[in-house]
Amino acid sequence: MRKLIVLVVVAASLYGGYWFVGRSQIQYRLTEALVQVDAGEYDLTYNTMHTRGFPSRFDTTITDLEFGDPATGLKYLAPIFQLLALSYRPNEVIAVFPNEQTLDIGGDMFTIITNDMRASGKVRASATLAVQSATIEADNPRIRTQDGAELAMANLLAAMRLTPETTQTYDVFLEARAIVLPEDIRAMIDPQNLQPPVVQSLRFDSDVELRAPIELNGSTDPAQIQNLSLKEFALSWGDMSLSAIGEVTPDDNGILNGSISISARNWQQGLDLAVSTGAVKDERQFLVTEIANNMDETPHIPDTLTVTLNIVDGNMMLGMMPLGAAPVLR
Repeated sequence: MRKLIVLVVVAASLYGGYWFVGRSQIQYRLTEALVQVDAGEYDLTYNTMHTRGFPSRFDTTITDLEFGDPATGLKYLAPIFQLLALSYRPNEVIAVFPNEQTLDIGGDMFTIITNDMRASGKVRASATLAVQSATIEADNPRIRTQDGAELAMANLLAAMRLTPETTQTYDVFLEARAIVLPEDIRAMIDPQNLQPPVVQSLRFDSDVELRAPIELNGSTDPAQIQNLSLKEFALSWGDMSLSAIGEVTPDDNGILNGSISISARNWQQGLDLAVSTGAVKDERQFLVTEIANNMDETPHIPDTLTVTLNIVDGNMMLGMMPLGAAPVLR
């Protein structure tokens, strides 16, 4: 029994020593990292930083955090910001945001209000710290302008994870549910209130292959897309919905090639919106309807319009209709 007690005491002492050394390293490395950021092209200040959580956690709290990009006029302010990690899993970190944050974009102030907002990330325990996953989720986020206009959602989720058995392909997912648009934007796109006030959902799901893996201690060059496979884009608003699937590949100059299949259910309601905003003249509604019906690849499915967006050497064609140049992915 005496030997067991001694063993427990020694183990506890070693673990306690590990925690205090780990806390010291976290404080030192975070302080150094923040100093380096502030010494570079960005401005970064904070009031206090403390790490607590003995014995099983490293919980770091930063107060009065301000981050600014003088080149763009962007500034972020948070009264409190936390980084949380289990002491035996320091490569997995959770960031907890305050319920109210401020974003200044060129003098235009936006207040971000949430019931709960947090992000998590996991890196491979290696010298390069290759990113394995990253997630950010916000419960009932609202973005409010100085004039009181507000964009609100029930939930927002964005996630990225390294695809199994790959080194530089990532599953990228975004979903927003129960979206309430600001009144001025709603009046601009739906002046006659033809659609319900709540957009049910917006979802984006894709596989993104990069030219190199994302590594925190790797190259500082921006990530470049090798291939983008769109597994699902879906927007639901009332009885109207829009979906798309496809694949595009940029060449060395970022010029795209590929195709995307687009389907719109109850698309006539979308045309009614375009007419109500003046984007389509009333006298041209019949002509646009006929053109759409002639382009439809699924005429056997009532109320659903399906067309293919083809991109060849950076030029977009919707069916037989040229649309101009596609964005360059570089």
